[in-house]
Amino acid sequence: MVSQVQFYEILEEEKDLYGYSDLKDVIYGMDQFIGEFAYWNKGIGTLLVSSIAKYLICEKGADRIVMDPRIQNERAIYCYEKCGFEKVMLLPKRELHEGAYRDCWLMEYSRKPGEDL
Repeated sequence: MVSQVQFYEILEEEKDLYGYSDLKDVIYGMDQFIGEFAYWNKGIGTLLVSSIAKYLICEKGADRIVMDPRIQNERAIYCYEKCGFEKVMLLPKRELHEGAYRDCWLMEYSRKPGEDL
């Protein structure tokens, strides 16, 4: 199966871009994809995203996790919302894709009380 997941602590430059510069929160970014159609619509993406989010909260001490999917990627956005992520800001012309800059959503998952157990 062709897939990828990565996560990284957000740098100050990105905190400024996303409007988090005044926060002392630990914020991680997360990117992932499942590249083979045969594995879509089987719950794998939901399991992947929810598992990595739990890991980042419980093991890495993240207060927030952010992603920036293209607004046209409705399948991914639906998956992320099922996992507790919320759209918080439109990022115009954020990603170069197929020769043009595309708008993206900044989506955020925030630590819930008691979630760091």
